Amino acid sequence: MLQYLNSKLITYIEGNPTKKEALKMLVELIKKNSDALNDENNFYENILAREELGSTGIGQGIAIPHARSEKIKKLTVAIGLLKNGVDFNSLDGEKVKLIILVGSPKGQNREYLSLVSDLMRTFRNEKLRENIICTNNYQELLEAIAELK
Repeated sequence: MLQYLNSKLITYIEGNPTKKEALKMLVELIKKNSDALNDENNFYENILAREELGSTGIGQGIAIPHARSEKIKKLTVAIGLLKNGVDFNSLDGEKVKLIILVGSPKGQNREYLSLVSDLMRTFRNEKLRENIICTNNYQELLEAIAELK
């Protein structure tokens, strides 16, 4: 999991974006700061289509939206911590503060599913989750994520 984390793909989101706006910000972050995306609109539409199947809000303030796309070149993770939570239709009804967006090429199913599973397992750990969610700015967020290593 750690090999997919890149500080350029981590952001602290101020304001009150909607779920779709927050997802769009993370897709744009990938486009701007990596060479992974060929077509950001296609990937964004894939993410929204996946959300239509069911919310990726896993509870306790965490969402792990994910999608496979022929327009993404490599397995990629972008992380956004929202100062104010966003409604993600999570099963527990809690607003999401931490979004971990995962994109994968169509052919990397095994690696993709393994990464999503690892992320879910990692963020079920209350101490790790709280250390990240309770940060107040980008620098604190980076430091908390570095502790995952």
